[in-house]
Amino acid sequence: MHRASPSAMEGKMSIFAIEPAINTTMQSQIIDYTIRDIIHYRQLSWSGSEEFLFLTKIPEKFEPFFVSPTYYCVGMITYGSLEIEISNRSYDLSTRSLMVYRPGEVFKVRQIGEGTRGVFVLFTKKFLDKLNENIFSVKTRSFLNQGIQSVIELSDHDKEKILSTFQGIFTLLNHLSNSNWELIARNLTSALIYETDDILTAYIDPAQVIINKEEELYYHFNNMVMHHFQTNRTLSFYASKLCVTPDYLYAAVKKISGSSPTILINTRVISEAKYLVNYSVLSFTEIADRMNFCDPYTFSKYFKKHTGYSPSQYRKMSVVPDTPQEVDME
Repeated sequence: MHRASPSAMEGKMSIFAIEPAINTTMQSQIIDYTIRDIIHYRQLSWSGSEEFLFLTKIPEKFEPFFVSPTYYCVGMITYGSLEIEISNRSYDLSTRSLMVYRPGEVFKVRQIGEGTRGVFVLFTKKFLDKLNENIFSVKTRSFLNQGIQSVIELSDHDKEKILSTFQGIFTLLNHLSNSNWELIARNLTSALIYETDDILTAYIDPAQVIINKEEELYYHFNNMVMHHFQTNRTLSFYASKLCVTPDYLYAAVKKISGSSPTILINTRVISEAKYLVNYSVLSFTEIADRMNFCDPYTFSKYFKKHTGYSPSQYRKMSVVPDTPQEVDME
């Protein structure tokens, strides 16, 4: 994965520009919009993930139509002013305004002051779901849920805390090595969201948060996987614990996450297995036993299916010293 250099991003990346207001009848032209669409339309110099983008400067070009994003956007302006319409409501942002819009909502930039700058992060749910634990799997309610206001006016103290977090993380993102950039970017974004959510607790009425049954089921399923993945990998086990049918659990999880429950379970299992193979001195027999595989051969076969490498091949690629080498039971 390659990324744009800091100088290229500073010179090209931006989020809004001046555009005449368009009559609300234009909402009939709403289109689904991805981060890739933003990069392409605004001609941004960005070669990082298409599931993630962070921005500081204001572009000279933006979409002259209403869009329904497939991603989340969180940020605030640091200088100037901005008027934006989100889901039929207009907002005049100041430097104390935290803005957030979510997948499925409709937005359009209406007016922006000359020289306006800001800090904004755009990411998809999929981008954070690649982390075993993230705000979508750990918390049923956060400021990313539907129902929460799109613009929150912060106190001076909270504005400085959130802005400081944004700026610190943006500095790190600009100086990461290419090889691990996307992985670290996920963790940094997750840290930013958690910190922002903690600060916003005082501003949000829990009764406003919209959670449907499928989202709640997905949240409980994720929590159960984190607790039971080492001992149970069957869909029927989780469906039974959650008091739903396997078919309903499959459909709900697939709808919310885009992945099947089995894929999510396997992702968590293989993540732990890779860690134990790479960073522990446990034998493959011990790892198989810990992960509740019936024997080392079954574990080795499972590991190779999901990683493309046998456990011994994967361990040899590790830089961890004094790790015992073994022959796979294949």
